Amino acid sequence: MFYKYTFFTLFAILFLIACEPSIDPEIEVPTATTSPEFSFEFAADNPNAVVFTDNSTGFFDRLWEFPGGTPNSASFRSDTVFFGTAGSYEVTLYASANDGSGVASTTRIVNIDADAEVTCDPTVSLLTGDCGESGKCWIFSRVGGAISVGPVPGSGEWYSSPADGLVEDQYDDRFCFFFDGATFEYLNNGLTINPFNGYVAEPFELPPNQTWTLTPGGGEEGGDLLTVPEGAFLGVRDTEPEYEIVTLTEEELVVRSRILDADEGWFELYFVAQ
Repeated sequence: MFYKYTFFTLFAILFLIACEPSIDPEIEVPTATTSPEFSFEFAADNPNAVVFTDNSTGFFDRLWEFPGGTPNSASFRSDTVFFGTAGSYEVTLYASANDGSGVASTTRIVNIDADAEVTCDPTVSLLTGDCGESGKCWIFSRVGGAISVGPVPGSGEWYSSPADGLVEDQYDDRFCFFFDGATFEYLNNGLTINPFNGYVAEPFELPPNQTWTLTPGGGEEGGDLLTVPEGAFLGVRDTEPEYEIVTLTEEELVVRSRILDADEGWFELYFVAQ
């Protein structure tokens, strides 16, 4: 979501060469003579959070790929990525050389020793219904501003929904959190609003065994960060899967998230306990 066009011009050429046989075979994409360098270290207070840092010089643009991590890609020089499940993960850094010699990449393996643990602290208790077996589900509030969008967190300059202004296919969506197994369920009665196809209600179902994580203080403004897997979402499908908690009580949950794959823009979403 923070891509720069120069980098992706080269990246797109690579993609087309690989996938489109009609491309002129004489086209050559330059490869940088040196490869980028990066380091990583585990967060002191969380063995499932890994801080990656680009240590390279001589490159003007970068793209990280973190398959299996959250986020699964980034363009920052340094970023923290959460891996919720034990395993080995290939992390790749692509970089564009300052001298125009091309794009190079480096891949390293990160080993996560154990699945992330969830403890029943006060925040988790509020989110999951006292950490009980039945879990807790959240639905959209019917107040004005249940969905708001703006260029910066909490601004709502671009759009703010009126009271009772959502469609019924949004009001019957339930977003459920369980303490046991940190399970996340999305229950939509079969239909979900698709913002990528004219905002019509369409059949949509998440794969099974979805999980959630909570990173204390992990949000961009210092709030706790609630994360669901890539492809899952809270409220609307065109958010990133990371949600900074603004308000969490027994009855209310307000979160903020960046617009999916956009250079700018934030959602603020207002839910109530079901």
